Amino acid sequence: MTIEGTHNLWGDLHRPNLTPKETDFSIIGIPYDGLASARKGAALAPERLRLWSRHLTPFSEDRTRLNNMTVCDLGDINIVNPETDFNLIRQRVATLPNIPILLGGDHSVTIPIFEGQRERYKDKRLGVLWMDAHPDLCDEFDGSRLSHAAVLRRGIEFGIEPHDICMVGLRSWEEQEMDIIENGGVHVYTAADVAERGAKKIAESVVNILKECDAVHISFDIDCLDPAVAPGTGVPEFGGLTSRDVLTILKSMQGLPLVGLDVVEIAPPLDPSESTVFAGLKIIMEYIAVSARQRQK
Repeated sequence: MTIEGTHNLWGDLHRPNLTPKETDFSIIGIPYDGLASARKGAALAPERLRLWSRHLTPFSEDRTRLNNMTVCDLGDINIVNPETDFNLIRQRVATLPNIPILLGGDHSVTIPIFEGQRERYKDKRLGVLWMDAHPDLCDEFDGSRLSHAAVLRRGIEFGIEPHDICMVGLRSWEEQEMDIIENGGVHVYTAADVAERGAKKIAESVVNILKECDAVHISFDIDCLDPAVAPGTGVPEFGGLTSRDVLTILKSMQGLPLVGLDVVEIAPPLDPSESTVFAGLKIIMEYIAVSARQRQK
């Protein structure tokens, strides 16, 4: 289905004639959901995100003008065999001269994203803000070490230090994750913690930890949101973050050395309203706004 947009791609920020070296952000789609353990559909997210991005305006919700920010959409990296093709993602991320925004796909695609970011900042301290209902710290799941339930375990193996990881929105667990969760040094903020302490307090704690890092990547699984507002995801978990929680936390990352964002697990076929797609788009635009505000200072 083709829908005529009221704006250009990515809310008028896309510059088709410019290269990554000449722009602020590179957007890359990874339309793959072959390692999702439950319901499929996330492979269709990049196409829907691009389609509806033409209906965005170049403003954040606080009226920050984004028209001084530029985006280069590099299209998709297609995955057939993750054992070999994930290397294409790693290489692309590791060699980009600007900030990558990556569109999953199931969360497994973040494994090579982490590997690429670790290479890119190999001599620096790389922190992670992990927003997800699940820790994804399994060593193996459904017989695969590349499962979307094993992403953060692989990231730690790539050299991301547990004490440089802040996990927000958690509310589902596997037994094999418990040792790292309870004894491994990662910082855990459950969805209940956010509800009880407030998003601003949680954000302050996260910033105090991640400000010690040289670079910070945000991995955003749409299922960190409550399924009441984002039902289009493979494994929805009751009791999630509110839309306002997420936006408050994201805006509070102002001043951190942000170096990348991935938005994953949006499954358009599971949400005919496409509100889940629009939630993902909001996250992307507000992430861009953090950089825009930083530039204006």
